[in-house]
Amino acid sequence: MPKDQLISNLDEAKANIDRYEHQLAKSPELQAIMSYARSWHGYLASDGNWRVAPSKFVGYENNNAAAYLRLHRERDGRRTERALSTWFDIVEPGSAAYEDITAAVLRLFAKYGRAPNKLLRVNVPRLERSSVGQTKSVEKPNRALVRSRITFDARICGGRPCIRGMRIRVTDILDMLSAGATRREILADYPYLEDDDIRAALEYAAESADHRIVSAA
Repeated sequence: MPKDQLISNLDEAKANIDRYEHQLAKSPELQAIMSYARSWHGYLASDGNWRVAPSKFVGYENNNAAAYLRLHRERDGRRTERALSTWFDIVEPGSAAYEDITAAVLRLFAKYGRAPNKLLRVNVPRLERSSVGQTKSVEKPNRALVRSRITFDARICGGRPCIRGMRIRVTDILDMLSAGATRREILADYPYLEDDDIRAALEYAAESADHRIVSAA
């Protein structure tokens, strides 16, 4: 079988995603290059958890850690993303799917003490098609409003990014997500927080060039 044979169906993509997470746990070399990947693909598994992997791992048939480590530099991510676009759509901020899969990616990075690429983008299996064959649109938030929830004040938490001037840092929210807490649980434990605060923390983590917020303890 050619080493660069692209996958031919969604089930193969899911199998690669599962294999990536399994082999990542055993491979420091694989962990070391996590941040190189900009495009991540994931799916919601039967246990209710998102499984995620970089596109250049997902897109090649029967991929594994050894092949990925050997070939990831020479393989063209544009080629795999074109192939994967048959079954996956890029998810924009503003939907529960975006927040959930982004949280899953950030948890994975935090688990291994790594920081995601600042150009991180996430993809999920194709959304339901409408009767006219168009992908249903995802409502985008007012990004300026969401990002305005992240504040910096030298008098509060040493100037680290915080939520709306309160003494709760972006890192605090990311640490809770990394530990497995759900958004609903966080809001219940911290009633002064709002859902948009968690969204803002996730967007900051994904887009900021300073990724201290996902460093391992």
